Amino acid sequence: MEADISLQALALIDGDRVVKVYPTSSGAPATPTILGRFRFYLKTPGTNSVGMVDSNYFIRGYAIHGYPSVPPFNASHGCLRVPIPDARNIFNWIRIGDRIFVEA
Repeated sequence: MEADISLQALALIDGDRVVKVYPTSSGAPATPTILGRFRFYLKTPGTNSVGMVDSNYFIRGYAIHGYPSVPPFNASHGCLRVPIPDARNIFNWIRIGDRIFVEA
């Protein structure tokens, strides 16, 4: 997985091939998304109590997850929001231990 904050885009990568690109909404200026290389450590299916859908956690409480509002600018509390219809495909793609590279 690669997340490019400057493009507000999230890419599923298989080796050196881009499989799919999704729109994302990263952390707002007051709550920025953490940059770096991480591994997914927890996956929670379904919708949690704060409306996050099919969450894939990569550091502390930061996750890629579906959400009703995914504007084309940084607006989240630090997570990488994706449209709810895309959340299940991303959830099914990611495995515990997979890497994500988050860059600006």
